[in-house]
Amino acid sequence: MRMTILLSVCVSLAAAIAQEPLKQSPFVAISPSAGASDTLVFSTPMPQFEARDLNGRLWRSSDLRGKVTVVQIWGTYCLPCRREHPELQNFVSRLAAASNVQVLTFSVDTDPSRTMSYLNDKGYRFPTIVDAGLEQKLFPHEGGIPQTYVINSRGQRTQAPQSWTLGRTLLEAQKLATVATR
Repeated sequence: MRMTILLSVCVSLAAAIAQEPLKQSPFVAISPSAGASDTLVFSTPMPQFEARDLNGRLWRSSDLRGKVTVVQIWGTYCLPCRREHPELQNFVSRLAAASNVQVLTFSVDTDPSRTMSYLNDKGYRFPTIVDAGLEQKLFPHEGGIPQTYVINSRGQRTQAPQSWTLGRTLLEAQKLATVATR
């Protein structure tokens, strides 16, 4: 009886949390005295690649050097991805003038027009590449999406910090970019 009640409470709580809109993490300007991320480990060099995003921009692996790059793997059908996108767009908008940090996303959808329609409908302006084969080559992962990676200015990527919130990952990337400009 107790187990049934406990299970019922847990299921109800999980359902309520799933319907709760994602609260945007507060981004604050990182002061120059803030240190580099002491939690990100860059262990994997990025392989060579070349691909066009949905707006026609050609991206090469060399475009990821000299800047801190946040990469997110996502899909239009993915509810957790959709919940994170306002926060990702907020990050892109706030750092539009920064020349040392950028965002690049990969949609796992197979229909580029569906992905473009979703981005346009929501007003999202982050660059997106639709190429599942390339995405798996560059960011091999097991499990679900979204997956978020950080690439340092030397072109090395992190393993996906799966237990982090997107806000935490973006904050660490911003700290890393701030230190890179000194």
